[in-house]
Amino acid sequence: MIDWQVFRGEETIDPPLGPVADCTGLLIYTEEGTMSAHLMRAERASFADGSLDGGTREERAEAYRSIISYAGTYEVDEPTATVVHHVQIATFPNFVGADLTRTCVFEGEDTLKLDTPPMKIGGESLRSYILWQRKGTKAR
Repeated sequence: MIDWQVFRGEETIDPPLGPVADCTGLLIYTEEGTMSAHLMRAERASFADGSLDGGTREERAEAYRSIISYAGTYEVDEPTATVVHHVQIATFPNFVGADLTRTCVFEGEDTLKLDTPPMKIGGESLRSYILWQRKGTKAR
């Protein structure tokens, strides 16, 4: 992920995980039709006890607030320049079973912009996009 913009009307606001400079992400599409998307704050606190099922209530809440991940299958519709993510697993329970449609805009050979329809963020319906760069190429 090289950019993530959220819009309230014409105003640009920080994404749900905080300023884009503090975030990182990874998007994977396989030839077999599987996809996986992960967005998170780059700096996340470790759990004090270090166990996979551990963490205090506050540590677990902060861990949940600092990541958005989902995976499933996908379909591309070339005539409409869209991709549909058929979500099977997700950190956000409301995504499970959902079909998330994204408009694809290719910006050069190695950069993909995925525009989202308005999504509820902070109780408001806001539009956004995420800019992804293919692995092995340099960010702008």
